[in-house]
Amino acid sequence: MRMETGAFLKDEVIEYINSNYIAMKYESGKDGEQFMRFNVRGTPTFLVLDAEGNEQHRMLGFMGHEELLKQLQRV
Repeated sequence: MRMETGAFLKDEVIEYINSNYIAMKYESGKDGEQFMRFNVRGTPTFLVLDAEGNEQHRMLGFMGHEELLKQLQRV
């Protein structure tokens, strides 16, 4: 929840994600199959996948909006 109340609420992050990605959210406990599929061991974990569903980039842990944006721009 911490990421949802901070980094993801910043306009520049929202605009960048909406312009460059299709965002999906999986929740531990509810979406265990997806956690196993992508070998997610802890939260938050951010995955960037290509059109075929192959992992291109993985980000682990909490980060501020500037760091999140910088990571997304590097992909």
